[in-house]
Amino acid sequence: MQDRLVEAMLTCWRYPDRERGWQTLRCAWPEISRDVWAGDYDARGGDGTSGDVALRPASQTRAEIAEMDEAFGWLDAIAPADRKLIGLAIRELARGRREIPWRSLMPLLGIRMGVTGVQMRYSRTITAICHTVNRRNPSVGVSTG
Repeated sequence: MQDRLVEAMLTCWRYPDRERGWQTLRCAWPEISRDVWAGDYDARGGDGTSGDVALRPASQTRAEIAEMDEAFGWLDAIAPADRKLIGLAIRELARGRREIPWRSLMPLLGIRMGVTGVQMRYSRTITAICHTVNRRNPSVGVSTG
């Protein structure tokens, strides 16, 4: 469950910002027509001389977007305060952390004491999501996958 939510967060981060793309659009034609045979073409959009052109993220498939929507839809089954906890924890895991820094998340949640309580609340919330998802498919149990 946690891994699927992390994948959904990563997919969400790769999602293009359509508003920003629309604001930078000048026209439908490219400004420069490059000659591929002359060797002045770079797949990243640059002229091939500077290394500061950032690579664009890979395009997303419909399946990835559907999986993201499904995973984020699971969060409808829990309370808004728990959604915030899940979102903050999943964000840290999606950033590449191996462990969730509970102590640094506590001020964002408005909690001053009780790291263990926050960990237990997270665990209970993930378990509640699992139970909700498994209720949709009665043949699948938590222990059977």
